[in-house]
Amino acid sequence: MSVATVSTILKRLSAFAIDKANEAWTIVRGAEEEVKRLELNFKALQYELEDAEEKQYLDKRLKHWLDRLKEVCYDMEDLFEDWKIVVQEMQTADHGAKISTTSFLKGKVSFFFSLFSFSEAVKRHDIPTRIKDINEELDQIVKDKKDFKLTKREIIRQTKRPESTSFVDVSKLHGRDEVKEDIIRTFLCGTSEEEGSCIPTISIVGMGGLGKTSVAQLIYNDHRIQTHFHEKIWVCVSDPFDPSKIARAILEALGLGSTISFTTPLQTLLSKIHEKIKEKKFFLVLDDVWIDRGQDWEQLKATFQSHISGSRILVTTRKESVAKHMESSHVFPLGLLSDEICWKILSQKAFIGRNNISCENLEDIGRAIAKKCKGLPLAAINLGGFLQDKLGREEWQNVLDCEIWKLDFAQKYVFTPLLLSYYDLPSAIRPCLLYCAIFPKDEKIDKDELVQRWMAQGYLNSDDNLGIESKGEDYFKYLATRSFFHDFYKDTNGDIIQCKMPDLVHEFVQFLTGYGFVTEEIDEDLTLDLSSKRTRHLRLVFRRCRYFSSVYGADKLRSLVAVSSEYGIKFDILDNLFSQSRHLRLLEFHSWVENFSCDIGKLIHLRYLSFVSCIGIKYLAEAVCELPN
Repeated sequence: MSVATVSTILKRLSAFAIDKANEAWTIVRGAEEEVKRLELNFKALQYELEDAEEKQYLDKRLKHWLDRLKEVCYDMEDLFEDWKIVVQEMQTADHGAKISTTSFLKGKVSFFFSLFSFSEAVKRHDIPTRIKDINEELDQIVKDKKDFKLTKREIIRQTKRPESTSFVDVSKLHGRDEVKEDIIRTFLCGTSEEEGSCIPTISIVGMGGLGKTSVAQLIYNDHRIQTHFHEKIWVCVSDPFDPSKIARAILEALGLGSTISFTTPLQTLLSKIHEKIKEKKFFLVLDDVWIDRGQDWEQLKATFQSHISGSRILVTTRKESVAKHMESSHVFPLGLLSDEICWKILSQKAFIGRNNISCENLEDIGRAIAKKCKGLPLAAINLGGFLQDKLGREEWQNVLDCEIWKLDFAQKYVFTPLLLSYYDLPSAIRPCLLYCAIFPKDEKIDKDELVQRWMAQGYLNSDDNLGIESKGEDYFKYLATRSFFHDFYKDTNGDIIQCKMPDLVHEFVQFLTGYGFVTEEIDEDLTLDLSSKRTRHLRLVFRRCRYFSSVYGADKLRSLVAVSSEYGIKFDILDNLFSQSRHLRLLEFHSWVENFSCDIGKLIHLRYLSFVSCIGIKYLAEAVCELPN
């Protein structure tokens, strides 16, 4: 984030310095030298940031230094926003003063009230003092930079508009034919004696990134499976294990989605499933199961007992204990791929559009890079996408020799190819990828809404002729072509409407964002303390509780997403949170919300307000229409 943000801050300071006669200078009168010092401090940091970002995971001290700078950049962005608000209030006051001149001559005093209002705005935001405080922290950051041997680099990389042919079908799975055939054979050749009273369940087990879901998809779509079973059902379970959510997904797959609602009780959902599959042979896939307690599965399991002989369940999971608790009759461990298969996957994507001579020239280095994938197909796919626009041997050799490969955590969790892909992104696009950490794993992400979220956070600032939404569309395509998104849902024109983020990529962005993006589950009345986490983006999930007693450390929040799966949200208990979070740019609610009556007019930086399935809201406060952004 620091590279893109510092560049944007410098642009704004430079534009500000050009016109010293504008209203903004009036607000900082007497502190002009502090403003100049701000620009000098950021310029002193600008060119080493790219090197610092790439080395931060090799040096904890350097990472701490970058975190300090990140906090200052956040504060600087907030200052710019408040500065802009004061200027707007000043312009309003000036306009009011001009209109009031005639009235003043008639004995009116509105002129003085306009000036008083502006004076109060300047005092309230205290821009000069905040600039001085930021400079003091920046002075120390610039001084501490000398402790690290950082190399100056060019930090601006132009984004190439992706071509429509860049979307590559990577669903063809290499190296898994044998396990696929073994599982299908087990499904189709089982005997009634094997079944007893339980449906035979097969589990595919393996670490993230091995391709468990891809194997399950191949099996699910195989013509033998499609013709053998009366009903085929696919459910992405994920974490946590929510029986109501799973039951609704099953009913939707069975064509009964229109007969249920978000509030339909679990017992009713299970009864409908029981009635629909009764006396039918069905195939159910439960993808990405994390459940560790057998009793959580029991209430769903009992629903399927009225099947006829031949029904089957396929489970994918990272945990062997899940297969045990779900009483799997067969467990298929998914192992790592060979280096040869990883090379086949990597080269399939990296060599798109190249001639044979170019491919042969790069093959020896490419095979060495493929070994770094540690047998993970997702790593090979990502690395192949990363290498697509690396044209010559020197660029490929630089990838092979990169210092990032030395990371212990990267070798353990296979984040290295993702780090390489991440640092190869233009600095302006990196925050857009990181923002996806706010979504839960396996969430369907609406492309247009994602672009709107980026806009709300100020990630799509543009000084060229491209429209800001068009720029967001380009950023999305740029990330999609590099396999940061998958499972695309397209409209009739072939344009992407929705997508998901691969599990490994989701874990990767959560690792990079740390406490900046936090999900808090509220199971009971408690005190929510974010003061030690420096959280900027918060997702609140209300489980068995509709409120919490008090909240601390929410004054820096930029995003708040509040979700309730069952009980709804009492809006008045969030008033305390809103009173602190005056820098909120995004506010989103899911499920029932009662009494939407908070003083939302105080959220002057709010740019995105969304209510999803909030049937309890009958009207919005008039203050919503008065928000300046």
